[in-house]
Amino acid sequence: MTADAYGAFLGRSENNTKGFYNYKYISLELDEYKDSTIQDLNKKEIYTFAYLNVGSLESYREYYDEFKHLSIGIYENWEDEVWINVSDTSWQSFVINKLAKTFKERGAYGVYMDNVDVYTIAKEKDLNFQSYALALKNIIKGVSNLGLKVMINGGSEFLDDMNDKKDKIFDSIWGYHQEEVFSLIKDYEKNIFGKQKQEESSYYMDIAFLMKQKGKEIFFLEYTKDNNLIATIKDYCEGKNYHYYIASDINLE
Repeated sequence: MTADAYGAFLGRSENNTKGFYNYKYISLELDEYKDSTIQDLNKKEIYTFAYLNVGSLESYREYYDEFKHLSIGIYENWEDEVWINVSDTSWQSFVINKLAKTFKERGAYGVYMDNVDVYTIAKEKDLNFQSYALALKNIIKGVSNLGLKVMINGGSEFLDDMNDKKDKIFDSIWGYHQEEVFSLIKDYEKNIFGKQKQEESSYYMDIAFLMKQKGKEIFFLEYTKDNNLIATIKDYCEGKNYHYYIASDINLE
């Protein structure tokens, strides 16, 4: 394990912090932990990224009923989750001034910003994707202005398009996090994994290279039990000075 190792533990809770102190960066569902646990991690210079879902909404969130009317469709493979209209200003305000602000107050170093890919969903559904782009930029800037490091999970098409436009949003982004660059989840219920298609893998690598060139930290999250693929991932990431975490369970427990 490298000195700047990364761990993704989004499926864990307060009663299972085993191994946390072996990492420099960790991603967590912050609501599952006591303030004292977060403070202890900070004292040991372990940088915590709080999971922040900006583009979709899970039915188990306490604020689901408040925002479910913004749904634009079911999230494939996650039946308890819907994509939402991020261009709604009440949602943007809630994400920044309620969720992210609370994370900052509780001691998070940054946010694991998930489902920026709602931008791509808006394109596919022939919605006003430009309004979605503007909304996502507002959220990213707002969260960054709170003093939180923004690590975007996925969102490759959004980042690609913003780069083409020479947009300044990259000034507010600290890191790029991508799942399944080398690996592929074949069955979400049975934890069956495979190898990512070469075309997809190459595209993600290109986005990672682009973000690295912009001075961003790069994180890969892979799902596999294949020792040969694990070796390939390690060699590639360590050769590029990328952070990585290899999970054997989709729930990241």
